[in-house]
Amino acid sequence: MLRGIIEALSTELGSLEPGGVRGTKALRAALSVALAAFVALILHSDEPWWAAISAWMMTGISLADALPRGVMRILGSTAGAAIAVLVLGLFAYDPLPFCLCLFTIAWVGLFGFAKSRHGYAWLISAITGNLVMLIALDQPQTAFTIAVNRIADVTIGTAATLLVTYLLPKIQDVASGNAASAPSSLPLLFWSRRHAREFERWLSENWLLILHACRGGLTVMVLPLLLNWLAPLGSSTLAVTAVAVMAIPTTAVQEPDGRTVVQRAVYRLVGCALGALLGLLCLYWVGQNFLVWVLLLMGGVWLTSQIQTGSTGISYVGIQAGLAFVLSMIQGQGPPLSPIPGIDRFAGIIAGLAVLLIITMVMSLFRLKPSPAPAQGD
Repeated sequence: MLRGIIEALSTELGSLEPGGVRGTKALRAALSVALAAFVALILHSDEPWWAAISAWMMTGISLADALPRGVMRILGSTAGAAIAVLVLGLFAYDPLPFCLCLFTIAWVGLFGFAKSRHGYAWLISAITGNLVMLIALDQPQTAFTIAVNRIADVTIGTAATLLVTYLLPKIQDVASGNAASAPSSLPLLFWSRRHAREFERWLSENWLLILHACRGGLTVMVLPLLLNWLAPLGSSTLAVTAVAVMAIPTTAVQEPDGRTVVQRAVYRLVGCALGALLGLLCLYWVGQNFLVWVLLLMGGVWLTSQIQTGSTGISYVGIQAGLAFVLSMIQGQGPPLSPIPGIDRFAGIIAGLAVLLIITMVMSLFRLKPSPAPAQGD
């Protein structure tokens, strides 16, 4: 598996396109991230990396798709931030219900992402909710301020992407959207044989998605344990880890077999490591030069975007590499004074994705699928 990743990366690096559809998409991503980060810095955002990440996750689609996607992103962020403030007000000092809320929010977001026609809003709502909850874990009284700032950062990143997409030449984009099937409603759970059969049928049809959502939910739920157990991680680093765990692409949600599940988990782990190491290497050359920092930021986003849109089937690697690269490069109000925060984020992301990989591998050993519901005449 690792040998295949190396060969695919070598192929992608040997086929970089400065122009054309692939090159234009990479340029759009680089400009969007740089613009979002610049505006966030001008407005003195406390976490400008979230504006840049919002721009990164919005790139690669046409303007017609970007407009509704941007609306869903802002609305989803607002809903998730509101839920986080409510949960922190109720369970900030109760670890068990707090962790259960993390699991529930992540599970609902990941499942809704796959099954709803507005799935992107569900996913962003879950990511934002968990992000605010984990950032405010040490100081719950700051939850409302953090929530408002997150909504503002999302708006900045979304507006930057829409502006760049509008100004750059139009390109032919692959149709975006979820890879999951059409929405299927959960049957009413009244206690009768007919409704029991409907529920069994629904469970059988959505079993892979249920497992997929459980993997993400369980990983996010145990993240607070990392604060004092696996590594001395701060609450902000835990939030970054949660974003890395839940920031999945819009394709390949339903994994057909256990090997593919593990393969994609490894792809994400390798991509994150490559992106973070690239970011830390760039920081070595930056110093306090703002122009060099911006150029290296754009260059890294351009490179990882090319990998994301390549043809060798390792888009997972490119997505996670771009995410980790941005998180390593943007740490404060300008070029980082020290690489230590970036190293901490790298350690947090790797720890979180390692937990996700372990949970994925364990669950792949017990992939018990519910028996199909009996026919009406049985």
